[in-house]
Amino acid sequence: MKKLFLSSLLFIFCSWVSGQALQRESPESSPCHVFIDDQNIWTLEILEERGGEIVPIVNIITFSPGEWDFRPREIHFYNEDQETRAEKFSMDTGVPGEPYLMEYLRVLGNSFLGLDLLGEFDDFAEPTQVVIDLGEDRFQLEPLECMDFEALAEKIDQINFNSPNLWEDFEVLRIEFMGQKMPLPVE
Repeated sequence: MKKLFLSSLLFIFCSWVSGQALQRESPESSPCHVFIDDQNIWTLEILEERGGEIVPIVNIITFSPGEWDFRPREIHFYNEDQETRAEKFSMDTGVPGEPYLMEYLRVLGNSFLGLDLLGEFDDFAEPTQVVIDLGEDRFQLEPLECMDFEALAEKIDQINFNSPNLWEDFEVLRIEFMGQKMPLPVE
């Protein structure tokens, strides 16, 4: 009986913990960054390859109609007073060792896109800030602890993008808006 009670108590506790909203405090720097609002989801995860090469991976999900020109230089990485930008996009072609490299692409509305970024990222394995410019908007991604990032990525994977009301999934999965969106500064 005691074992059954403890098992029930553990089940209730685990259910309660998994149902809680993500309680997080943003770290100052991280290899994991995210932006989420009602129009876009941007995720950026920085991996270190076996040879020590730093490879950022960006995923773009758009929920609104439209088309936007997008270049690698519009992705900014910051560390304190240093800045670097992506130089090329790399898309997996399914053929090992033969990615498709691009210096331009068109982001379409209501779509999903995943890309590796190429550039000089040696000092940017854990940037303090990641900013992405698209069209007339600037997206400042929020740094997350990578465990929180992985948990959030699992929730995003559960969204039914063919649903007539995908915002119900956001509520059920407890996905909160994160990051900041602002007008692109005029230079």
